[in-house]
Amino acid sequence: MRLADWARRFADFEPAKPLLSESPDGVAWHSVAAEARPFLLAGMHHQRPRKTLIVAANYDRCLAWEARLTPCGIPEGDILQLPSGTSSLFEDSSPEFSALSDRIGALEALIHDEPSIVIGAASAVLERTLPKEVLAEAFIEIRPGDTLDSERLMRQLAVLGYSHQEPVRLPGQFSRRGGIVDIYVSGYDLPIRIELFGDEVESMRHFDPMSQRSVGQVVALRLTPSRETLYPSVGGENWGAEVAELVRQTMNREASMLQEEASQRLEELVGGDVASLKEHLYFDRLDLYRPFLHPDSGCAIDLLGDQGWLVLD
Repeated sequence: MRLADWARRFADFEPAKPLLSESPDGVAWHSVAAEARPFLLAGMHHQRPRKTLIVAANYDRCLAWEARLTPCGIPEGDILQLPSGTSSLFEDSSPEFSALSDRIGALEALIHDEPSIVIGAASAVLERTLPKEVLAEAFIEIRPGDTLDSERLMRQLAVLGYSHQEPVRLPGQFSRRGGIVDIYVSGYDLPIRIELFGDEVESMRHFDPMSQRSVGQVVALRLTPSRETLYPSVGGENWGAEVAELVRQTMNREASMLQEEASQRLEELVGGDVASLKEHLYFDRLDLYRPFLHPDSGCAIDLLGDQGWLVLD
């Protein structure tokens, strides 16, 4: 008998049901071997599938959870890794694209109610992210036959952090030529070309960004944010300037406590960021200013909601 079959039978095993059942105060398992923990969780998931967030000590433990949950009958598509999404102040680069795409996909799973298992190291889980309502509005689905306001789509793409580029070459870029809209959506291997007939989506196809040739039809497009940090869609007329000034004041306070060389370096880095914040421009280190842009936001645990399972390993 396969391990997945044992996990399903364990979920229905009468003496095991109290072990797997819920409690208002939570459940604590003591002295359980690391290799047995995924089996226990799989039994709970088979008994009552629901959204689950596993917080592990480090990335290696996250990979170990995933490797052991799959043989226990949890579909691979239901398991998502939540990597870190932060960059360093002193590095002119954003997080690796594949890691950022995985993180956004895991955050999307947490805001929805479908059964899934998200696994993340404690450091990644506790990173500040966007508020749940902002994330929920940032995922858009488009299908052939839909009515689509192309002007509104252009505005939505800009809000989601996509940059206008002709031609589209890299993830996070879009372009428009008459009734044709090209988008390189985060998480997709190839960009997508949307052909409009008036306001109706006539067709959607993947295309090679180098040859511009179509390579396959797209049944549905799931438009995701190109980055985890987005500018708020609402705010006063001077909102950008106010945030920029708050960052500048914070920078000056921190710089005053550093030695001269380090203080100058900090001012050089953050000074350029302040100018971009004032103009609502996207840049690589924008995620560092997420607490200024969304002061009411929380972490991945806040996205889980009251009906999800939180597992601390």
